Amino acid sequence: MINPFKKKELEQRIIDIGTFRSFISAIDDASDWLSSVGETARVFSDMMDDGRISSLIEHRQNRVLWLDMFPHDGTSDQLNKACRHAINFNKLQKLCMQLLNAVPQGLAVTEVVWEQKDGLFVPVDFCPILRSKITFPLPGSDWKVPVYEPTRQRLDEPYKFLIHRNDRGTGNPWGRPVLRAAYWPWKFKKLGFKFWIMAAERIGVPSILAIFDAKTDEDVRKRATLLSKLLSTLRSGSSAALGNVKEVKYLDAAGALRDFDIIVETCNTEIAYAVTGQSLSTNQAEYGTKAQGELHERSFDAITYGDAQALQASIQPLYDWFAEINFPGQEPLQFEIDAGEKVSWKVLAEAIDRGIPVSKKAIYGLHKIPEPEDDADSFVKPAGMPSAAAFDEDFSDDFFQRRAR
Repeated sequence: MINPFKKKELEQRIIDIGTFRSFISAIDDASDWLSSVGETARVFSDMMDDGRISSLIEHRQNRVLWLDMFPHDGTSDQLNKACRHAINFNKLQKLCMQLLNAVPQGLAVTEVVWEQKDGLFVPVDFCPILRSKITFPLPGSDWKVPVYEPTRQRLDEPYKFLIHRNDRGTGNPWGRPVLRAAYWPWKFKKLGFKFWIMAAERIGVPSILAIFDAKTDEDVRKRATLLSKLLSTLRSGSSAALGNVKEVKYLDAAGALRDFDIIVETCNTEIAYAVTGQSLSTNQAEYGTKAQGELHERSFDAITYGDAQALQASIQPLYDWFAEINFPGQEPLQFEIDAGEKVSWKVLAEAIDRGIPVSKKAIYGLHKIPEPEDDADSFVKPAGMPSAAAFDEDFSDDFFQRRAR
């Protein structure tokens, strides 16, 4: 038994961030940053209009949506069946897409819409709340409770609001927008486009320069004026004869265009690092090796797996609420997003070869192997038949075609 005095020491809070926020209000960290760079919250939507940023954000979000999502059953068969039916795959996908907006914006809040069906309260829809309509003006112990700014209503109604933050352990109630790290390369690229358009307007059409000799300044002025008037009348396909001219040169923007390509490529690479943590698997890797590609792919996987683990924790309350509302006292299902923790097929095959017992249910479920309906639908490789790897590549589409001898 724990000493009551020791228990008091263990439960005592030494540092209370809520008290700190009673002196310093929960200012949007992004707002402070936006003020320093002279932007408004609208910059987030402007940045998502950039094709490069939009594609990378969607790619990062889709990698999470592609992962296997499933709830682990609790102790009540009745609850398990009802919950799986009420919170199906389509509803999960819709909820995940809404909450994953926390990746670019730092914070995502959605309202759960409940309806009573067949004696149970089930979630029938999810309504996202715009980040621009949320604030955190409350100091003290409830500093992480969002407030709907138009009505000043606290979003802490029981069983109603799911909140997801791209937090990464900072404790900021606003989360940390990924777009913040991509701002400067995006801004620089945007300015580059602006100046490129200006340059194209000025020197997009090659200019003609005539080089000549003259004895006096007055002669130079007269001849230059005459030649410039003549050259300005030239159009495509025109021709002219110039007297006392040593050389005619063309000035074009080929060098400026090459420099512009370098600017855009550099900015896109920096944006890729900001959004995905790497560049080789999301940019054109002309000189990348296979090893480098695999390394960069693992870096991207690590980021999306982190997104999946955070999202998993934010969705779990929905399963807790369903059990608490409809089956009080019963153990809720535990929601899981498989972020690559399952054993590889190679390790699984080696375990089977060594006689280690494995779960049939896990093999069919986690590895997506088609499970036979009955014995008549089941196919097992006959003893002595070569493996698929033993067949010639030319006959890889026909499993039963033996290698020609």
